Amino acid sequence: MRLFTPVCPHAYMIIAVVLHPVVIPESFGQEKSRNHNATTALVRQLAAGSSSEKLDAATRLGDLGPYAGNAVNGLADALSFGDPALQYEVLVALGHIGPLATGSIDEVSAVLSSDILPLRTAALDALRQIGTIPSAVSEQIEDLAADSNAAVMTAAVRCLVTMEREDSAAVSAAVPGLIGALSSHRPSVRNAATNALVEIGESIVPSLKAPLGSGDAVVRRKSCQVAGRLGVMASSLVPLLVDRLSDEDELVVRSAASALGDVGSDADLVLPELQKLLADDSASVRAIALSALMEFGPLANKAIPAVCTMVNDDSTIVRAAAARALGQIGLDSEDAVHALMDALDDQHGGVTIPAANSLSQLGATAVPALVGLLDKPEYRDLAVTVLGEIGPAAGTAVPALVALLKSDDEKLRRELFIALATIGPAATSAVPELMKMLRDPESGRSRGGAAYVLGHIGEPSCVPVLKKILSGVQGAEPQVLRAAAWALVTLQPDNTANGPIVLSYLTDALSSEHSLARKEALAAIGKLGAGGQPAANAMIKLAQNDPDTLVRSEALHALAMLPKISEDTMPVAIVAMDDHDPHVRNSARFLLGKMGTRARVAAAKLKMGTREGAAMDRVVAAWALARVAPSAEHNKLAVPFMLQALPDPNPRVRAEAAHTLGLIGISRPEVVAALKTAAADHNQTVASAAKTALDQLK
Repeated sequence: MRLFTPVCPHAYMIIAVVLHPVVIPESFGQEKSRNHNATTALVRQLAAGSSSEKLDAATRLGDLGPYAGNAVNGLADALSFGDPALQYEVLVALGHIGPLATGSIDEVSAVLSSDILPLRTAALDALRQIGTIPSAVSEQIEDLAADSNAAVMTAAVRCLVTMEREDSAAVSAAVPGLIGALSSHRPSVRNAATNALVEIGESIVPSLKAPLGSGDAVVRRKSCQVAGRLGVMASSLVPLLVDRLSDEDELVVRSAASALGDVGSDADLVLPELQKLLADDSASVRAIALSALMEFGPLANKAIPAVCTMVNDDSTIVRAAAARALGQIGLDSEDAVHALMDALDDQHGGVTIPAANSLSQLGATAVPALVGLLDKPEYRDLAVTVLGEIGPAAGTAVPALVALLKSDDEKLRRELFIALATIGPAATSAVPELMKMLRDPESGRSRGGAAYVLGHIGEPSCVPVLKKILSGVQGAEPQVLRAAAWALVTLQPDNTANGPIVLSYLTDALSSEHSLARKEALAAIGKLGAGGQPAANAMIKLAQNDPDTLVRSEALHALAMLPKISEDTMPVAIVAMDDHDPHVRNSARFLLGKMGTRARVAAAKLKMGTREGAAMDRVVAAWALARVAPSAEHNKLAVPFMLQALPDPNPRVRAEAAHTLGLIGISRPEVVAALKTAAADHNQTVASAAKTALDQLK
């Protein structure tokens, strides 16, 4: 299953065929042992050190987060030492360890009765982050949800939501207090109240109407932010948010515009009002209005002429925002293409980069203009890169790209191989030239480039040549061998006999200095199933530490495809669920879902994931939740998300959604109707999954 397809940014598009010699990384087992020893030493320091040493140990263990899971008992013991400062740091540390700190919940819960207010708040925060809260303390937490102190009250409400008590009387009674906390002079309290309101969910929407018209600008601004984070659930607030676009406070105007983009409803009402803001005196307001328009995609196409002119705005942030917006709203617009081509000459990289990205998003409409740039040396590399990022829609550019393969510029040839590979099956006209390179031992590293492209095209005739290269009889360079191994797995993903032939080359590539090589090797290993098991430790290390988000994402996904998922992946996945990159977060959720009930400790965190983020973020979180903590409530929660995923363009997503609906077993008319449609899917895997699900619902 693949719940998303990450796009490889140009900055990382360095092909595997030009790898330098590699150094095999230290095994994850060695690193794990060293980390375990360090954690053990900190636990000893926590137990026997001086006051300052104990504080230092607690802080450092907290910094390790889930990787300090073996320190939980020592930290729990430290809560009885009677030092409030140490207790506070211990509670923070246990919260950072999160779901893996379930063994401390009794000790943490005991602190809820402390006379020291910061300790009560810290205990509530720790319980929420751990996600496992004893029912025995629920009444006590309900009492704290009515506390006069805003920090305690907010922390208690968030705990109740984690306990799946968002509809309780205590939470409902606390909502006015949370609204009031939006005006707190303490930013931490305001932010915590904002988070609590979002976590409660759709039921708080009516309560936001009054604060959106509050006399306090801070409350109006924070209310707009809450509405934006609720997304489409806050669609009934759109008229009030539109009113805030004329607010006297610029920060409120910005927040309202941003929220309208995030909610994405009532385009006929919203888009004209946002377009008016494009003439605002404030560059920040103009830029945010452009970003909000962008969220409506092609629905905002009436704004294209105005946005095209803003590519020449005096403000860099506005020019950049205009360039980004055209990529989303300018589909099929020649005017958008011309404006973005002009933006490539901008003196600021913050404008030229989004302009290039937007040209790639415009697809086939931008191809003729980009092909025209191939004759201009100063633009050639950029044009090749953007054509590649357009993908299959750039198929008409293939002859021009193939002609450039005769260049003596090795860097340009690399970029050409990458572009042809991302164009994929639409680049079949390049096959004769690529096969000629692949067969010729004198082609050097270009053979690896040819193998890489042929693998992406899906050309089966190259398989015998790849096997001959991998046999070693031709003495091919390591870079060519790695590319050949990758291509063989890509072309024959179900041929388990290839595993022993290719694994050593793919494992070598995991330590490449080039991120694309690591990412592609991980994707290939993920297809080997049990054959990829020996690479598990190296993949865990990449999932934990790789600087490239796409590599971390691919590593998590590859780990999920192994038949035996190690417990060592649990802390890695829990940390990754908080990653700034959605691909990484979703891969982590996918991995936890594949672990099933072994990952039950992550249930609370997954449920929170169904309430925020992009649509696919919520779908993946709901999918994983139904697997790690199956229950009537979680199954019911997952159904609409799975129905949302059934029409997804990715067949693996469709198949997994159908399979999950069968497992959930809720036979509602809309579920049956959707599965019947999926049973006629042109993809046999999807159709089979849907038919099986229908049988399960009978």
